[in-house]
Amino acid sequence: MASIVFIETYRNGSCMEGILAAKKLGYDIHLITAKKRYLGSGFPEVNQVHFVSILGEKTINEKLNEIKKEMNIASIISFIDPFVSLAAKLNRIHCGTNLSVDALRIMEDKIISRDFLRHLPYTPSYQIHNHAIPLKNLLAQLNGNYPVVLKKPSSQGSRDVYLIRSETQLKNRLLFLKSKNPKGDWLIEEYLDGPQYIVETIVHNREIHIAAIIEQEITKQLKFIVTGYSLSPVMDRTIIEGISEATDTILKELDLENGNCHLEIRCVNGKWKLIELNPRISGGAINTLIKHAYGFNYAEQILNLYMGKKPVLERKHEQSVFAHFFTVNCVGRLLNITGLQEARKSREIVDMYIKPKKGQILSPPLSMGHRYGYVIAKGATKEDARLNALLASSKVVFELAPLEREAR
Repeated sequence: MASIVFIETYRNGSCMEGILAAKKLGYDIHLITAKKRYLGSGFPEVNQVHFVSILGEKTINEKLNEIKKEMNIASIISFIDPFVSLAAKLNRIHCGTNLSVDALRIMEDKIISRDFLRHLPYTPSYQIHNHAIPLKNLLAQLNGNYPVVLKKPSSQGSRDVYLIRSETQLKNRLLFLKSKNPKGDWLIEEYLDGPQYIVETIVHNREIHIAAIIEQEITKQLKFIVTGYSLSPVMDRTIIEGISEATDTILKELDLENGNCHLEIRCVNGKWKLIELNPRISGGAINTLIKHAYGFNYAEQILNLYMGKKPVLERKHEQSVFAHFFTVNCVGRLLNITGLQEARKSREIVDMYIKPKKGQILSPPLSMGHRYGYVIAKGATKEDARLNALLASSKVVFELAPLEREAR
């Protein structure tokens, strides 16, 4: 029996969509993970879980050689940073594919990717704060030009990405981060305002295919949290052309021959700027959103690419869809969730997912992991789809017990 090996995963979102797509294609699923909770019967979608304490190239390669003694490995893949380029490298070694390992590796590090693309007009102004350089030097360079965005080079899902509005806030944040990681370097970028889009892209033999362009709704506090995604087949032609040109230029510069990625790109005063670049499908409900909008399984086509096959992004239908994500406003223990049945019966709801269980501690969003589910609705237009999703989500209430009350 042929198998597909996944390197690390989450139990939901695009990672799980990839596993389910591989299962649907008829492959045995092997998971190499550092998460002990996945052992035993806790992961029925996976045929075999292989635990390693540290996910490094040597330990993963040893597990792959063990699997190959009993199974034919059709593909090795990861939907999680920072294992994407490593999975692609091992895929080339064990499966003979021609994935663009170097380009994927560049995308995994925000400092390296910024430096690599620094001469392109799509790159915003940025500085690198080296841990060995005095903080006063950085403050002098910024010269009071705030707000800025502070990022860890390996950040993902809005973890370690901060909106900084003042010199005092920057000093306090960097001092705190240095106390946790004294030798870490940080990326500081100009703050850019304007509509932002995800560009889901797959490249096969240097031919660039845009699977979907998805507009984001972003909540801006200390962190940037995406709480809404809009996907519509009807878009302004100038937006499509601008995004397509930027995507084409960036991926050709990276020399991406075979691989997939998503760009987060923002229109600032009529000019397109690259906010982030990641060598994988976006997390959360993105694959589900694309399925409802266009009728094809994007995760499945990524798997085909990793098996050396040509991906097919043929739209079976076209409709506007909107995903709204649930968050909470205070820290508390989840007592109950009400309104779920009413929300599911709402107009044009096509999908709904609730993540937390009763008794779990919930908190306001400091990363994408603090989004607690979503509602996806369709509509005649993107505005209709958004209104339908918001109406349904307004019926859902997360009842929390404040932790202070528990302490008494």
